[in-house]
This record gives sequence, structure tokens and C-alpha cells, in this order.
Amino acid sequence: MIDLKKATFMGYRRENGRMGIRNHVIIMPLDDLSNAACDAVANNIKGTVKITHPYGRLQFGADLELHFRTLIGAGCNPNVAAVVVIGIEPQWTAKVVEGIKKSGKPVEGFWIEGNGDTTTIANASRAAYKFMKHASKLQRVSAPLSELWVSTKCGESDTTSGCGSNPTVGNAFDKLYEIGSTLVFGETTELVTSAI
Repeated sequence: MIDLKKATFMGYRRENGRMGIRNHVIIMPLDDLSNAACDAVANNIKGTVKITHPYGRLQFGADLELHFRTLIGAGCNPNVAAVVVIGIEPQWTAKVVEGIKKSGKPVEGFWIEGNGDTTTIANASRAAYKFMKHASKLQRVSAPLSELWVSTKCGESDTTSGCGSNPTVGNAFDKLYEIGSTLVFGETTELVTSAI
């Protein structure tokens, strides 16, 4: 039997000390109006990952702050090597860039207002290319499983998930919890048998 307390995994040590298994350069739109520019940058620079979404407009107060925190959190994820942020206007773009920058991760922001689509796409593509070169030079290092962060989400609520996959994932989470790994899951109503 494997002693999980001694087990290790290979990952990328990030600037803030966290470990990531993946090494993505992400192209992140601040709002749905920036999705097309992100698509263009991702098409220009192979290997980047665009994370387009339908949010960012007509959000106010706590809802808007949650939007910003979500984008910053995605950018700070240890599976991300670097981030290109594209927004419509400079203030919101700068807010997300500054939030990600606190993690020590390479990040640059670009905005369409006052610059236009073509210039924004060209400048963001240059940054994405630079970040891909940076990411390709990073080397994996060994780390204990206690440094692993695992997130899971229920894919579908049916008989097979309740009988097979949910107990299996739960068992894995129990074992990882015992050694100090960080675990996150969504759809917590599954815990109280809402799928039955």
C-alpha cells in the first residue's frame, strides 16, 4: 500500500509558492464584449487557453465585485503560468491585472477603448507570445501530495454517479484530506442526497 504522506507529484512551483500541475497561459476577457479579441489572440498564439464568458456587463455592487474576484481567482490559479487580460476600458482591466499581480504571476492587461480592436489584439498577441516562451522554460519539480489543491464538481446526477463516482471521489478526498491537501467541491447539496 502506498504511504500518501511520503508520496509526491511533479508540478510547477509558482511565484507565491503554490504548486500547479498544468502550465497554461490564459487569455482572459474582462467582459463578454472582449471575447472576440480573446478569440483572436488565442488563434494567433497556439497553446494559449482562452476562457471566454458571458459576464461583465450590467453588473453592479456585490455582483460586480464577485465577478472581479472570480476573474482574479482564475488568474491566480496555480495551474496558470501567466495571464493576458483584455477589457473594454482601462479601469476595470487594471483592477483585475493588479489583483492577479499580487500573486507574483506574470500578467499584462489591454483595453479596446481608445486603442481599437486591431491594436489591442496585436499588443495582446505579443504579450501572449512572450508569456508562452516564459512558460515553456518552466520546469516541473517534485512536491508532497499535501501541497496538492484538488477541485471537483458533479458532472451529472444520475444513478451511476450516486453509486460509483461520488463515493470514489469522496474516498479520494478523504485520503487527501488526511495528509493536508486542499480540497474544494461544488454542488454541496449532493451531500444531503438531493440527487436521490
